[in-house]
Amino acid sequence: MNRNMFIVLVLLSIVALVFYLVKGRPGDQGFDLSDRQFKIENVKDIAVLSIERKDYPAVVFTKKGNTWYLNNGKEARPEATNYLFSILANLKIKYIPSELASKNLKESIAKNGIHVRAYDNSENLMKSFYIGPDVGNGTATGFLMEGATQPYVMFATNYYGSIRTRFVFDMNEYETKNIFAEPLENIEQVEVKYPYDKPSSYTIVKKVMGYDIFNPYTNTKLPKVNDKLIEPYLANYASVVAEYNDANNSNKEMIMQQPIFSEITLKSKGGKIRKATLYSLPNIEFHESKFSPKEVSPDTRFMVATDNNEFYLIQHRVIGKILTSFDAFALR
Repeated sequence: MNRNMFIVLVLLSIVALVFYLVKGRPGDQGFDLSDRQFKIENVKDIAVLSIERKDYPAVVFTKKGNTWYLNNGKEARPEATNYLFSILANLKIKYIPSELASKNLKESIAKNGIHVRAYDNSENLMKSFYIGPDVGNGTATGFLMEGATQPYVMFATNYYGSIRTRFVFDMNEYETKNIFAEPLENIEQVEVKYPYDKPSSYTIVKKVMGYDIFNPYTNTKLPKVNDKLIEPYLANYASVVAEYNDANNSNKEMIMQQPIFSEITLKSKGGKIRKATLYSLPNIEFHESKFSPKEVSPDTRFMVATDNNEFYLIQHRVIGKILTSFDAFALR
């Protein structure tokens, strides 16, 4: 390349740069780029998020106040919605696939695409697109805007992993895993029964001043109560979160026919009642179930059935903070 040719190329590059800066980006010149704008800038404006996929009922999140609910009536896990909205707010194009790859992506989306739609508080459609298969090493995913013909390969700038997997959870996996979530100031009464260890059972009732505590089977009261232990114990009911939502457990009915480890009833202000029934699973070490709070270990696992038809798996190391014994409240 001679010197004159080099100078011409430099000048052309400068002219092109100036033209771009003065005239703006292609999108500012009337080019329609809407088929690639999957990112939702204002995720806080989302009021309804619908996820539909083949051979599974639609999963719809609806915001009521500051809480998200699923279309089955259950409260959604905050972590679940946070993950989804974080991805939607950070989508970015990784590359535009080739003609052949585009054809394959569109065919895959037609067969197994996940239809995602977001609406605002006024029921206006904010976005509507399809999520296709993961590509490459699984950290990028095919996307196709509804009504468009060109698919794109996208990734989330704040997330390393499969975008698609975040949108294919079963309904129960999006649900809250709270067994109890009642703050201390709302609690009026707690009753914990151990059918196979009745002496360890207890009922705590809030009075105008202080609390009453007695055995629910015999109405026996402790001779001397350590009042300082009661409120710290009741405060534990503000956060008892299960390890896993096991609503689809095929052995659910069989498990619920087994001996009960504990029955817990919480009454709060306004007459609200929350009940949980615990079933002890065979101990990992001794291969046998335990039926007393004095026998279990941190590794003991329980299945928990609630009065709201929920079914959870939890370890004693988590729920043990509310599974104490009657005499534990005695003044030593």
